[in-house]
Amino acid sequence: MHEYYARKAPKLKKAMNGLLKPISGELEKHSGKLYSAVLSEIWEHYEKNMLENFPYIGGDDVSGTGNLTGAYCFVSMGEVLKRYGVSMEEIGHLMVLAYERRFQSMPGIIKAAAQKSYTNVRSLNKKFQKKDTQNAANAARYPGSFETKTMIPPEKGYDFSYHNLVCPLSNFAKAHGYEEYMPYLCNLDYVMFGVFGIPLYREHTCFEDGDYCDFKLKIDAKPMEYWPPVFQQGKGYK
Repeated sequence: MHEYYARKAPKLKKAMNGLLKPISGELEKHSGKLYSAVLSEIWEHYEKNMLENFPYIGGDDVSGTGNLTGAYCFVSMGEVLKRYGVSMEEIGHLMVLAYERRFQSMPGIIKAAAQKSYTNVRSLNKKFQKKDTQNAANAARYPGSFETKTMIPPEKGYDFSYHNLVCPLSNFAKAHGYEEYMPYLCNLDYVMFGVFGIPLYREHTCFEDGDYCDFKLKIDAKPMEYWPPVFQQGKGYK
């Protein structure tokens, strides 16, 4: 285990609780155990299988670290729930419920501010170009970290777009046998953006296509429904 993850373990355990607490009732129902007991079981799996193997991609200095550590809380949840006969589809649904309830519980003023920030294309381009530079510098130090590219002009038919060129979540899934979770993890982007009223579209993923993940916004469009998962809706989006 990298010393960063060993040092951060108490905070990551607390973060896991914050992520899974909104679905505590469902976890109890599926496992037949109290939430505290099933959470301990999930953490035990996470500590042994995730923290022991996570690559170091920059730690607290990069936002992508939180994406990696947070996403794989759901994978450990899924691996534990499988022991109780829970299907992959229901595991994916629980991921959606956890994210949906988490973001819906945020104060309205925060959600409104998030939505407003994604309608200012000029500001978005400036913000994400800065992120591109930071990610490139970080990836030069820690290969396999997130790398991004803001598309200017945006892809045809969209108001804003950027690409993830390297995805540590996808790389970790392929290296450790968690491939079946990736489409459901990608679907969580639609949940987050959707709760904030931001219309996201994606036709490529690093995991499935091997090239890049595209994040494209249509400012005046209606956000897509995120359950059933976007990748199951037959509209060409992932």
